[in-house]
Amino acid sequence: MTSITVDYEFDWGGRIKTAHAIERVTFPLLESLEKVGAKATFFVSAETVASTKPMLEAIVKAGHEIGSHGFNHDLKYDTLNKEALIEEIHSSKVTLEDALGISVVGFRTPQFRKNRFTEEALLSMGFEYDSSSVNTSLKGRYEHRQHEFGLLPEIPVSTIYNRFPAGIKWINLLGAAFDPAEVRVIYLHPFDLLSMTETLFSYRRGISPLVLAFYLARFASPLKTLEKVGKDSMTLASIVAQGKVG
Repeated sequence: MTSITVDYEFDWGGRIKTAHAIERVTFPLLESLEKVGAKATFFVSAETVASTKPMLEAIVKAGHEIGSHGFNHDLKYDTLNKEALIEEIHSSKVTLEDALGISVVGFRTPQFRKNRFTEEALLSMGFEYDSSSVNTSLKGRYEHRQHEFGLLPEIPVSTIYNRFPAGIKWINLLGAAFDPAEVRVIYLHPFDLLSMTETLFSYRRGISPLVLAFYLARFASPLKTLEKVGKDSMTLASIVAQGKVG
């Protein structure tokens, strides 16, 4: 069982307050998902809503899920106290629900920066699941399933080769070997899907040369890779409804 998840945020992880990548890749991404019969969960940074509402409406119309990715992506959510965390998450939930006329039940914290208040905050606002952890051996913010207390279902992002978070860029470069016993949760950002020319044009001044080289490196079209590994994708809400949680 596979779920494609999209961290739907401003350019270069919200560090650049433009929606170039969102505008360029949303409709090609929707076409690829439709082509292989896949449904995805889009974790939307609510600060993008004002400038991307028509694209978000197209995502909803196509039958995909909208989840919360917080409001201000630049904040380090793992440093927020309980009150500040609730304010940020509540603001994102209300913004998305009011703009799109939907119910938002899933959450992923920006940059996987979860803390000991996250689950309690989500539970207080009626969220049904969290996807803010990673099944990885890496340390730091990716550390294996940290800050989980069993207050609500957690569906972690998968890893490939038991090490690298299962982002479409890593899969494109290294291939994919998943644990067959787990739900495969793959994630991507809109800027992951830009062409090499657009990546170079958009981010040559915004990121380090080493990171830029990583985003330029590829062995296939990221969209083609996504179609291959995610053709049986279901939304995370559907997986929770079936009780298939980690």
